[in-house]
Amino acid sequence: MKIGHAFLMLALAACSVAAISDRYGNQYGDWYNPGSGFRWQLDLCERQVDAQSTPLVDRKLAMRCCMHAHGVPIDDPQNCRG
Repeated sequence: MKIGHAFLMLALAACSVAAISDRYGNQYGDWYNPGSGFRWQLDLCERQVDAQSTPLVDRKLAMRCCMHAHGVPIDDPQNCRG
């Protein structure tokens, strides 16, 4: 049983290294594109969303689209077209 717990803790730690999150609940990164490589895009997009006074209800999508516009892969880029 201890081996199972150790494996679970190791898996959770590895996932946290592979992805980063913004303050709106979006996660970026995966095993092949570690999230730590997207730090500058995250900082830039958070500043842009704040500077544009984006309404709070629209900020989650605005962050995802900004990150996508700066080269970060996201799950559903179709929502960012228009």
